Amino acid sequence: MHDIKFIKKNPLVFDDSLKKRNLPPCSSKIVKIHNEYLEHLNLKQKLLEEKNSLSKSFANKKDNVDNIKKLVHELKTKIDNLNDLATLKLKELNELMLFLPNILSKNVPNGESEKDNKIIKEHGEIKNFNFKPKNHLELAENLGLLDYKKAIKISGSRFSILKSDLAKLHRGLINFLLDNNSLEFGFEEYVVPELVKSEALEGTGQLPKFEEDLFKTNFNNLYLIPTSEVPLTNLNRDSIINKKDMPLKYTTFTNCFRAEAGASGSDTKGLMREHQFGKVELVTISEPDKSEAELNNMISCVENILKKLSIPYRIVELCSGDIGFSSSYTLDIEIWMPGQNKYREVSSCSNCTDFQSRRMKMRIKNYENGEIYYPHTLNGSSLAIGRLLISILENYQNEDGTIKIPPILKDYTNGLSIISNGKKI
Repeated sequence: MHDIKFIKKNPLVFDDSLKKRNLPPCSSKIVKIHNEYLEHLNLKQKLLEEKNSLSKSFANKKDNVDNIKKLVHELKTKIDNLNDLATLKLKELNELMLFLPNILSKNVPNGESEKDNKIIKEHGEIKNFNFKPKNHLELAENLGLLDYKKAIKISGSRFSILKSDLAKLHRGLINFLLDNNSLEFGFEEYVVPELVKSEALEGTGQLPKFEEDLFKTNFNNLYLIPTSEVPLTNLNRDSIINKKDMPLKYTTFTNCFRAEAGASGSDTKGLMREHQFGKVELVTISEPDKSEAELNNMISCVENILKKLSIPYRIVELCSGDIGFSSSYTLDIEIWMPGQNKYREVSSCSNCTDFQSRRMKMRIKNYENGEIYYPHTLNGSSLAIGRLLISILENYQNEDGTIKIPPILKDYTNGLSIISNGKKI
């Protein structure tokens, strides 16, 4: 949601942000609707005052009572009509605003699409194999660790079944990531619901615009979460946070569920793009003037994981045509996947400024001076487990098809050092 005062004061800034996202400008339409809403309210207030004045004249008995009653009734009808008109205008305004994305940071580079994103950092050396590296799908299936036939039989396409040592590695990665986030970077660990109300998704920006990408259940109007950003950020919806408690930093592991409605024919087999996938998430609720520093801390948290795993990565600054709906500024972290001979996204870290906090009525209060204002919200993947598994399998493969386990994960996988035909070595 947007601050109407900001739009009225900075219409060109607001429209320019929409244009950079390849969307039509609409500040004039917003201002017009809001002014009409205010006009209805102002006229309603004037008629209320007139009605109250007439009502008081009953006691004076100076005027004709029947005439006064008639005038009061007419005013009440007009007031009710104005109230209905104001309500309709407010509804029209809110419905329009809910479909409008966040205002872009001035640091976001201009661009039409993904090809215009800017690489700002690269880390790690890409390994030169003395053989042609296999992709994760071939590696896992050859080792008997991935079963797509049964997954399709049970659930259909874009689902997978991991077993034996690959399942163990999946579990070990979750614990490793959560330990990194909580013990080294101070994020408080949570276990959260994977089913949420529509209001929660509206608060973070998935609804109403992206409903086709969500899985809706037939139970109590609940949706499966597309990311644990949704329940974590909504922990503070409709609430006032004490300034002294800032920042709030959360981490959790959940399964995530996405219909991938716009991704037909892309990565249909393998762990890259599934309807259900596991992800460890980071969410920070920050003071507005500290959100840039908190985003840097979030990036450092993700980098720390990849450095410990010795996986080459790069950081990419998303351009205006590729950035997410709720984000003001986003950095993607992409990891090297030798089986695909390319970098692929494994984390997206975003500063959503006060866009989400306004939508979910989350505020900060300074109890020393009484000031109340909206915090900035940030979120980031730390990390997508399936995509991290792909990179580990492909970067740590041996010529004979076995997989070395990164040393840092040995204690998280019951001493497993090499995956070979699903057996511990």
